[in-house]
Amino acid sequence: MAHTFAKDRFDEVPADLKRVGAHRAPIPPGRGGLLLLWAALATVVLVAAGIIGLTLLGDRVNFVDDSTPVATAPQLTDTPTPVATIDPDSMVTVLNGTTTRGLATEAIEKLNAAGWPQSITPGNASVSDVGTTTVYYEDPSQEGAARGLAEGLGVGRIQLSTQFQIPVEEGEEPVLQLTVVLGADYAAQ
Repeated sequence: MAHTFAKDRFDEVPADLKRVGAHRAPIPPGRGGLLLLWAALATVVLVAAGIIGLTLLGDRVNFVDDSTPVATAPQLTDTPTPVATIDPDSMVTVLNGTTTRGLATEAIEKLNAAGWPQSITPGNASVSDVGTTTVYYEDPSQEGAARGLAEGLGVGRIQLSTQFQIPVEEGEEPVLQLTVVLGADYAAQ
């Protein structure tokens, strides 16, 4: 059943109407060129503003990458390594940093045989899993004596540290000591 409707004024479309679609009119000639002209003008204005801004900033803007320093030849200084010495006046403590019983006493006997004084104090470190024997010295003037302790033990390294520094009252002279923490490398000897 097809419906037929009566004709009205909307059914007659004039032939000279240049509309396409419901709300679109044809693009007027030259409109594409006008958009291109506006884009070019905006680009010129932005570039000019950038140039003027950089000119006003002057030397405050630097486009050179200064993050990598200029390569120069390193200055070599001949700092002599202190000679290993035995210092009979040094206060020395030997701490056992392993689970081997009596290791500090054995190390003291070895140091006494090497010429170190009898007044070395034995003890246990707060940890028992130290891998490398280390001689700690508190002042750079003790480096030679620290090297002498390491040589007397036949193993170890030296390290400048205040980790074992003895606290003093105000006005008293600090007591410098050398502290040996025995590790697994000494126990394996």
